[in-house]
Amino acid sequence: MNITFHYTAHLKNAGDGTEQILSVEDGATLRNCFETLCETISPELRTLLVDASAQLRPAILLCVDNEQKLLDDPAPLRPGAQITLLAAISGG
Repeated sequence: MNITFHYTAHLKNAGDGTEQILSVEDGATLRNCFETLCETISPELRTLLVDASAQLRPAILLCVDNEQKLLDDPAPLRPGAQITLLAAISGG
């Protein structure tokens, strides 16, 4: 099945544009899709999104079909799912 990742802010550079369509196995979870994305598209993206223990960094939000999700949500994604990676803007 195909799923689409959308990138915001500085993630666009590491993600090679504003979106990426990936083919993943039916029944894939958000974590499965995330791992496929990082392995096939950009190792740099992994360092921006997760820490050394493979947990999502606090400044990153994941949304599936416009609903915020945890990276380890066990629910399988639907074909055509839209995953948005949101990077919080911080500073002062």
